[in-house]
Amino acid sequence: MSRLSRFEHYPQGKYGLPHMGAVIAAHRQKLGWTQDYLAIVCDVDKQTVVYWESLMYLADMDRRVFLCKVLKIFPPALLGLTWRSIIDEEHTQDYITAFEHTAELLFENTYGLYEELLAFGYEGVDNKGVSPEMAYRFQKHQEELEKIVTAAPTEERDQWTDLLGRFYQLSTCIAQQHQNFDDAFKFANKAVDFALSVDDAELRGSALYRRARVHLVQGRPDLARQDIMDALEYVKTVRTPLTGSIHLLAAEVNSLYAKDDEHLRKQCIGWQNKVVNALYNGKIEEDGTFLRLNLAAVHHERTKTFLRFALFHTSDEELLEQLQQPHVRPNSHHLKEAQNAMNLAWENLQSGFTGWEKNFLITEARLHLIQRDIESSAKTAKKAFNLATVLHSQKVRGEVKGLHQMLSALDGENPYVRNLGVALGIY
Repeated sequence: MSRLSRFEHYPQGKYGLPHMGAVIAAHRQKLGWTQDYLAIVCDVDKQTVVYWESLMYLADMDRRVFLCKVLKIFPPALLGLTWRSIIDEEHTQDYITAFEHTAELLFENTYGLYEELLAFGYEGVDNKGVSPEMAYRFQKHQEELEKIVTAAPTEERDQWTDLLGRFYQLSTCIAQQHQNFDDAFKFANKAVDFALSVDDAELRGSALYRRARVHLVQGRPDLARQDIMDALEYVKTVRTPLTGSIHLLAAEVNSLYAKDDEHLRKQCIGWQNKVVNALYNGKIEEDGTFLRLNLAAVHHERTKTFLRFALFHTSDEELLEQLQQPHVRPNSHHLKEAQNAMNLAWENLQSGFTGWEKNFLITEARLHLIQRDIESSAKTAKKAFNLATVLHSQKVRGEVKGLHQMLSALDGENPYVRNLGVALGIY
């Protein structure tokens, strides 16, 4: 509990403390005592009690200790005291022993509590969304953890550093979701730096994976390719969720470079096939990365890859330029593969994965766009926008705006395109 929350029910006093007179009066009233009654108990006159209750700050520490005990003022910090200051000397050692034991129990459980926060944060990123208020709270917890790492005993520092590194990865995901690009890049760099400071392949691989995704989303494909190729060095030493995620992102990034490279295209499909085989052949054990890997994810990635190969493009501008040329047609084989993969992605999507659903809708809208089905693309994009709004995903909202721009350029008079514009606040 913060210092503010303990004091917020009292007027402001001096030195960042509550108004001590208000504290004394409140606790007197809580006991059902009149000022006369308290005066008798304390062997003073009523005027002294009136004086105490008028003071913003009671300078006499002994008097504060006395009143704290008599009025059972909890916590003692309300009168600017520590617990130790109100313990009788003969009980001091018992108090110290009890306090140290409590502190030890708290420290032992703190690591687990931060791990629970980490899991809760990723649950929000994947499914429910992370509101700006929640994002702020995670930021404060991360700042607390930074202080713990600095103060942790040497023999435990690697463990806490590992935890902080994973928090930086979560902060990367949250910032990217809210399109706070500078923060996402900053946290991604911190995550990699922390990962390289400890001997943990899983932490290193996941940090590089997430920074590669940040580079990709923010338009730095060369840096994304460098990071994901470095991450590939860890696939033989980490567990399946991370191995599969690295292979999928390697395919996504390298597909950008495969326009005239048939060998690289096959390698991209090969990376994806490795993940499919792993999913069909064995049970996927969870690791510490919170990366979700299942058939829905793989088929979604296959959809995106085949769409790129169907009408090759590395940006929305390139895609729009080709769509505006009626004689340019997508590769029918790759387009059919993309449609099949999209169907399989929906079939394998587990209930409750609403966070994934918005991304699937974006990809499906792009599929309709490349098929030149303007109406279906606009309708699907609107579904994605509505879900992104509920889940506080600025990233997907931005992607919907990009789709609307392309749809407007292709058929701005289409009523469904206009309807999507209205939903976006574009008239």
